[in-house]
Amino acid sequence: MKYDFVNELGYLGLAVRLKRLSDAMVHSGRQMYKELGMDIEPNWFLIFKLLKKYQQLSVTEMATKLHFSHPSIITMVGKMEKAGYLHAIQDKTDSRKRHFTLSAKAEESLPRFEKIWAAGIEGTKKLFQPDSHFMHELESLEIQYSQKDFKTRTLNELGHE
Repeated sequence: MKYDFVNELGYLGLAVRLKRLSDAMVHSGRQMYKELGMDIEPNWFLIFKLLKKYQQLSVTEMATKLHFSHPSIITMVGKMEKAGYLHAIQDKTDSRKRHFTLSAKAEESLPRFEKIWAAGIEGTKKLFQPDSHFMHELESLEIQYSQKDFKTRTLNELGHE
């Protein structure tokens, strides 16, 4: 691997390295879907999988289950609805609220998508040693960060309780 200044930064570069890896994975996924002639975005699998499991959810319910911001879910479902993968149902008690379900197009496309996602899982697993604890460590990092974020930890180290 060629010289990488961010790697030199150690823990200071952690967020940059995670973002850089995420961006690379999303970009590669976008290229893959385009090459396969598919009109989906790499992060849409989250909504497909969520609605397959729960059948019908509001934006707020999706955001809560995924730990995503409300605006990012609105953007994602808006694009998916425009592409014909989601069907919106107006809430009977609150006209501002909509619930989403998978459309017929989504249901028809899911077997192909799931085959690709399964291959993606297998390909990703091969990035790690058989005895890797990466996913466990990542979960631990997420839990610890949710309990005390970067700002709080840094200010604590500076003596600002």
